Amino acid sequence: MRNNESFDPSGHLEIYKIYNDGTEALVFDEANTITSGMGVGLGLLYAGSGADNITNFQIRYFQLGTSGQSVIDKYGVSQFSLVSALGQVNVNDYGADSPLPLYPHELMNYDGDRKADSAGSYTWLFPLISDNAIKRVDLNSVTYILYVDRNSCNDQILNEVGLFMKNPLGRTIERSTLVAYRPFVNISKTSDFSLLFKWTLNF
Repeated sequence: MRNNESFDPSGHLEIYKIYNDGTEALVFDEANTITSGMGVGLGLLYAGSGADNITNFQIRYFQLGTSGQSVIDKYGVSQFSLVSALGQVNVNDYGADSPLPLYPHELMNYDGDRKADSAGSYTWLFPLISDNAIKRVDLNSVTYILYVDRNSCNDQILNEVGLFMKNPLGRTIERSTLVAYRPFVNISKTSDFSLLFKWTLNF
């Protein structure tokens, strides 16, 4: 990681469709926004005032959503949640037969408190980013591979995605914070293809 005086994190997102015959198609390739949640999490880490375990500051979860196109021209660092994250109302949004490991817990609001979802619940669904899906590219870059198989998220029009720091406040019930966000072109997910998100963060 660069020294604090020049710390300016950035990121880049590529999205691929992978068909059953193994062919791949790049459908999105643009920079993302590092949100204020990244600064909050790292501020807690450096100040020693958040979680007492370093693993709580790792980026270990993501979410997919369906209303990202509504913020395509105005999203920015103040984004602290997806516009319409899957699973807020229907727990089967990711698919009843989906093998994605989903972890239900809290989402951090802009003020550090827990945020209610659109149904008034404080429980959100977060797919896990596994250890083998996190790749160190070089001294200052990490790539996160988010794989959504052909049995997951079908019959959804996906157009937003976010990365989440695990639990920077060290709550007993995990309270994750959004650290990177990107709305993207509409993708009508079907069982004809899986999706691979290749997300590189530069620190």
